[in-house]
Amino acid sequence: MEFLDKLRRAFFWPGTKLTEKLNIDPDSEFGLLRSLFNTLIWTAVGLAIVFIVIF
Repeated sequence: MEFLDKLRRAFFWPGTKLTEKLNIDPDSEFGLLRSLFNTLIWTAVGLAIVFIVIF
């Protein structure tokens, strides 16, 4: 279970850092902004990987 907790923290890390940088408590906003940031970041990373593999 420790591995899953580390995996979860790694997945949420970008959104957590961005909300902290904007002086917003990541837990107080119910994860909405953090989820938005994570979606944007991981989508960009995924698209970059797909383009690298295809081209």
